Amino acid sequence: MLIDSENPKVVEVGVNTKREEVDPSYSVDIRRCIAFVGAAYFLFMTAWVVPVACVITVTLLYPLSIFRISLFNYFEHKLCGMVNAHWNACAVYCGSTVTEYGANLHNYAEEKCLLLANHLGLLDHFVLMNSLNEKGSVRQRWMWVIYNIWKFTPLGVMWTTHGNFFVNGGANKRDSVLQSFKDHLKERFYKYDYGWVIMYPEGSRLYLVKKSGKSFAEKNNLKPLEHCVYPRTGAAHSVLEVLGPKKLLEEGEKNVEPIKYIIDATIGYRRGIVPNLGDAMMGDWPTVDASRFAVHYDVIPVDPEWADEEKLKEFLYERYIQKDKLLADFYKTGAFPGEGRKIVTNNWEMLFSQLFWLGLYYAHYTFWLRPLFAYLF
Repeated sequence: MLIDSENPKVVEVGVNTKREEVDPSYSVDIRRCIAFVGAAYFLFMTAWVVPVACVITVTLLYPLSIFRISLFNYFEHKLCGMVNAHWNACAVYCGSTVTEYGANLHNYAEEKCLLLANHLGLLDHFVLMNSLNEKGSVRQRWMWVIYNIWKFTPLGVMWTTHGNFFVNGGANKRDSVLQSFKDHLKERFYKYDYGWVIMYPEGSRLYLVKKSGKSFAEKNNLKPLEHCVYPRTGAAHSVLEVLGPKKLLEEGEKNVEPIKYIIDATIGYRRGIVPNLGDAMMGDWPTVDASRFAVHYDVIPVDPEWADEEKLKEFLYERYIQKDKLLADFYKTGAFPGEGRKIVTNNWEMLFSQLFWLGLYYAHYTFWLRPLFAYLF
């Protein structure tokens, strides 16, 4: 066997055939093409197909809420669950996995809970959605508090129809936004049978608020935090003020269940490197283990005293000091304390979710969208 160094071909002596060496860049190009097609598919599905199909379906179901609210809630919750299944299909496609530590949330799935999570990047949504996907009815009955940058996108319209609440930034709007949030909770939480409220109390992703968070700690003589920032307590306090045990007891509400637990969720990425969403969709992870996410849960029964915002603030600030240490240890060791439980996704459900949304969108397109576009244009 001879190798021509000028022309990288392998020549077998005594045989009338020649075999060219495979260019390794060729296989890389094929992989990137496949990754691009897959990423484009999930982007189109997530940004257009699923939101449009979901919004139209909920709109058609809305008359049920007038005559039989329980039936409307049943179908709307099922749709919400299928939306989450689609998001999990995106995560499975990217090759990500989630390992849980701490409290087992299966035991709290049907309780009324307030989940507070640190916010590192856009992939935080996938971590929580994947982790909570098969925790009873959580994925069907949660209410998210979301920054309003998404409000006027198809995704935002879909989240609005589900009843998620959008937050405007700015200290000058704080009182009006919190009052709107309280009204939203009063009007929707029990009527539409929600179970959990989920929010990121730091206000935004860490890299966006780290500088202001450091200044806040210095001004208030608080211990400086490295891996998170002290939370804003207004939205969390609003939840407990409206839905907490003290408020409902004062109003004599005996037929509704108050928020019983605060779930402190700590999301961690290996070595503190937060993957970019676009790179993750293309399979371009920054390190070999960057796709292995982790989340630690603590469950704390709600103290009626937290109806006082100052008391709640003291509690949450202490929790975030603990969270900062938890993250520091995680970035060193790659694991949170205790035994990890790897989330096993149901691949058949992920496949079914794609067929479900494509079929539902095609039906709406055939009977509603295409005739409407034809009439308009």
